[in-house]
Amino acid sequence: MGATEGFPLRLVAKLADRMPDGAPLSDKEIGALRALQAEAHTVRRGHHVVTQGRECSGVWLLVDGFALRYKVLNDGQRQVFHVALPGDMLGYPACFFEHALFSVVTLTEASVCALPFAELAALFHHQPRLAMALFWSSAGETAMFGERLAAIGRRGACERVAHFILEMACRLRAVGIGDGTSFRMPLTQEQIADVLGLSAPHVNRMLRRLREEGLIDIGESHIRLLDRAALAALADFDEAYLAPRTSRQNGAVPVPETARFATEIGIGQ
Repeated sequence: MGATEGFPLRLVAKLADRMPDGAPLSDKEIGALRALQAEAHTVRRGHHVVTQGRECSGVWLLVDGFALRYKVLNDGQRQVFHVALPGDMLGYPACFFEHALFSVVTLTEASVCALPFAELAALFHHQPRLAMALFWSSAGETAMFGERLAAIGRRGACERVAHFILEMACRLRAVGIGDGTSFRMPLTQEQIADVLGLSAPHVNRMLRRLREEGLIDIGESHIRLLDRAALAALADFDEAYLAPRTSRQNGAVPVPETARFATEIGIGQ
């Protein structure tokens, strides 16, 4: 599948789940999403949307594909702060500083939509619910930062890896990728190590340990959760921090109704 083909399904499903009052998308909001669809463009794998140390004058909406926000230290080591999925904003908080503090690079071929400050202001003025849904990703990132800090500071290596697997399973499910128990991991073991502050061989040993204990099954980049409850107990994982308030009120993180929303904006699956 090309980077733009899956755009409406994944993006609209995620935004519809984030609407602040839980109400369906309005005709005007659907029209705004059509406009975003028209403006999205494809970038290659390894493209730097934001480069550390350079000026960043706006934000981008990740329409499809995956990206990493990271910082390179003076000794050349890399620390990954965030794995961006469809519907996430790129360029925040870099756009509020004279020079970007971190870099954002695409993990795959991706589709992105530039949102200059003037367009963001117009979006907040004319479509405030949609704007709030877009910027919920900032709150979500903050929650994930807290969990990551707790993991690096207080959890062992195996617990960190288990927690990250469960987090990715939930986040991917929310954009219609995987069913929450089986998914294709978009990161390599080296990239997972950069997220968790571990070495790649250590990540490999922890994955092997989780498999040997019957908690997960791994085939190349595909992961299947065999005993989700035991894995969650090991990692001290509670998915509430991944769900917007309206989603929590309706139960666990829902599977998006991608087909219905795709029909509403006039596209097929």
